[in-house]
Amino acid sequence: MNELDERSDTELLQAWLDRVRVTGAVEHVGAFNRLQAELARIERELIARGRGIEQLRSLLTYTDPEITRSAELALARAEASASAARGGCRASSGCDDAHSAAAGRPAGAGILDDHPIFWPARHPPPAAMELSEIAQRLIAALPLEAAALLRQLRPAIGLWPQAARADAPIDGSRLGGMPCAPPDWRWPVAATEPMLFLGQINCADLRGLPGAEALPSQGLLSCFGDHDTVMGCLFTGQGGALYHWPDTEHLIPAQPPLEMLTVFPRAELSFRPMWDLPDPDSSVVTAILPDRSRQALYKSLHSDLRRHGLPAVLDYPCNRSKLLGWPDLLQGESFEFTLDQPFDQYRLLLQLDGYTNGSEIADWGPGGFLYYFLSKQDLAGRRFETAELAIQFT
Repeated sequence: MNELDERSDTELLQAWLDRVRVTGAVEHVGAFNRLQAELARIERELIARGRGIEQLRSLLTYTDPEITRSAELALARAEASASAARGGCRASSGCDDAHSAAAGRPAGAGILDDHPIFWPARHPPPAAMELSEIAQRLIAALPLEAAALLRQLRPAIGLWPQAARADAPIDGSRLGGMPCAPPDWRWPVAATEPMLFLGQINCADLRGLPGAEALPSQGLLSCFGDHDTVMGCLFTGQGGALYHWPDTEHLIPAQPPLEMLTVFPRAELSFRPMWDLPDPDSSVVTAILPDRSRQALYKSLHSDLRRHGLPAVLDYPCNRSKLLGWPDLLQGESFEFTLDQPFDQYRLLLQLDGYTNGSEIADWGPGGFLYYFLSKQDLAGRRFETAELAIQFT
C-alpha cells in the first residue's frame, strides 16, 4: 500500500506545505529533486481524491509568496496532466524526465538501434596499440622529443562495457546497476541523499595485466559519487566514496537508505591492456613540446593511440574508461573545484567515460569524464578510501 493512502486530506496538504517550505533552502540538486518528486506524488494523491484542485486553489491567497507560487505551479501541472489525459497522451513531468535521462536513455530515445555508438558494447575489446608501434611512431614524428615522451608512458587497463548478463556473479566487474557490499556496510550519503553507485571492479579480474601490480590481487573496488558531482553541479557537489573489500565471499546486495532516484544502466566489464601517454593539453607535454606545431603532431598521434582498433564508422574516441595511466583532459588541468591539492600531486586511479550496454546509454553531467584521483603516496600505500572524485565535461 502507498503510505500516502493512509493520510487524511488535511495531513496530505500539510505534508505538501512542509515540503514547499524547506525546498527553497535546499541547495543540493539531488536533494531538491527528491523533494520535487515527493511534492508531485502528494499532488497526484490529492487530486485523485477529488478535492485536490480545490485545496490547491485555496492556497492562491496564502500570505507566504513561496506557497502561492508553488500552488500556481501545481495547478498548472494538474491542468497539463488533465489535458494530456483528454488527448490520450501522457503529460511529461520534469522529475520523471530527469530521472529517466540520468538512469539511462534507451536506444529508442532518439538513437537508432544500429547506431555506431553501440558497437563497442556488442563486440569484445580490440587490441590496443603495441608498445613497439607507439615508439616507432613517436620517433618518426618527433625524433628530438621521442625519448622524453617515451619516458612518460604508463601502463593502463582499459574498461570495456558489455551487455548486462543475468548470470553474472554478484561480485563481477561492472558499471551501473546496484552494488553488493559486506553485511555491516552503510551506504554513503551526501546532503541527505544516498550517493549514486557507479560501478565495481573485481581485482582478481585484473591479474596478469600490465599495471595491475599497483592494485590488490583480490577483492572488490566499489565506486560511488555524490549526485551533484556526478551530474556536473560543481558548486554543490560533495565528491564521492571508494571502497576496497578484500573478502568477496560474503558480499550481499546492498540496500540504500532511501529509494534511488537514479540507477545507471548495468554493463558487465571486460578489460584490455594498453599503454598510455599524457594528454596533449597536459603540462607534462607542453613542457616537452613548447612549439605548437610539435604539439599538433603529438595530438594527432595521441588521437590515433586512443582510436586504435576501432572501426572507421566510429570517427571519435570512445570507451575511454580506464584504470591507471594518464587522465584524458577536457578542461586542461583545472580541477580546483573538486580536488583538495594541486593537480600534480595526484595519480589517476580510475577514469570513467560515458558508456552503453548495447541498448542503453549513460552519461556524466552534460557529457564528460569522472576521475578518481589518489595522492602518489596513497596510491603506493593502497589507501583507496582517500580517493577524491572529480569531473570534467565538454
